[in-house]
Amino acid sequence: MSENAKFITQDYKEGEILFEQGDTGDFIYIIINGSVEVRKESKGKTQCIAKVSSGDILGEMAVLTDEPRCASGVAMESTRVIMVRDRTLRLALLNNDLPILKPLTSQLILRFKEAQQQADYYRKKYKKLEAEVAQLKESLLQYEIREDN
Repeated sequence: MSENAKFITQDYKEGEILFEQGDTGDFIYIIINGSVEVRKESKGKTQCIAKVSSGDILGEMAVLTDEPRCASGVAMESTRVIMVRDRTLRLALLNNDLPILKPLTSQLILRFKEAQQQADYYRKKYKKLEAEVAQLKESLLQYEIREDN
C-alpha cells in the first residue's frame, strides 16, 4: 500500500476485518462488490448494527469526526472496496473536487434521517410510557390507605 496513494483497491475474504471498533479512522470504504457487516461491541456483547453492500460507503464517521471508530466492519463474503485516505477526503471537501462527495453527502443525510426517525420513535414511546405511568399512579391512589382509618 503506497503511503501517497489517494485511492486503494483492496480485496477481503469472508470473515476478514476491514476495520475495528476503537481504531483511528484513516480511510473511508466504498464497497465495489460484496457485503460488510457493521458490528458494535458493548458490555461484552457484539451486535450487528448494519449490513452494507455494493455502492455503499462506510467508515466515514471516524474520518469526519477524528474520533475512534465506533464499530467494526467485517466482510460477509468476498468483498472488494475502494479505500479513500482521510487526508484525500479532507482536501476534497475543502476543494469540492472529488466525485465521492455527492454519494458521501447522500449517505450522511440518509444516516441523519434514520437517526432522526429513531429519535422520534423513542420520543413517542417515552411519552406513551409517561402517560401509562401517570395512569398507574392515578389507579394506585384509589387504593391509598388513609391514616385516619
